[in-house]
Amino acid sequence: MKLLGNEVFYSIQGEGKNVGKPSIFVRLGGCNLKCTWCDSKFTWDKDVEDNEVWDEDALIEEIKKYNCQHLVITGGEPFLQQDKIKSFMEKLPGYTAEIETNGSLENEIDEVLDQINCSPKTRNSGNDPYDLKILPDNPKVVYKFVIQKKEDLEEIEEYIEKYNLPKERIYLMPEGVTREAMKERSPWVIEICKEKGYNFSPRLHVMLYGDRRKT
Repeated sequence: MKLLGNEVFYSIQGEGKNVGKPSIFVRLGGCNLKCTWCDSKFTWDKDVEDNEVWDEDALIEEIKKYNCQHLVITGGEPFLQQDKIKSFMEKLPGYTAEIETNGSLENEIDEVLDQINCSPKTRNSGNDPYDLKILPDNPKVVYKFVIQKKEDLEEIEEYIEKYNLPKERIYLMPEGVTREAMKERSPWVIEICKEKGYNFSPRLHVMLYGDRRKT
């Protein structure tokens, strides 16, 4: 089986519930949204895109090179290739996987996933609003919201109320692809989390490595 891929590398999860966890990142190509502040435009923007067509067996061989059995399947939007994700995960017994998604597509491969990191894209991304398809009735789901300015909180809270998202499963992340942006935004995002009862998520990979790929 062939799939559209971008890169495979071993690092730590930088965001959300599993921040700091050693993980093999499998970054797939393609996305159905176009976020203005996207830090992985190389997976979908035709001006900078550098995806490759991967052979499934070669991908599995690459994954098995690393002394780790936890995957972060990311993109782009990996739910665009669900049949292919299911296929290679079924050939990796003993491995666990979390997936990153914008929440605009239905989850049809729940049986091969251990965690779903849903990051609904609000208006600060430059995308039009869309219906959330990854709902909190699935206990595997956590929600990550990128917050760029304090005014974004109003729209985020509308989202939370509309879909009845549990506070304990919400992570707010400061937007930015540089250490300086993280340092500037993190303090007031932390204060919002303290006030509202949400979780704060750093973007640890940005703080450690800046805007660098394959860390």
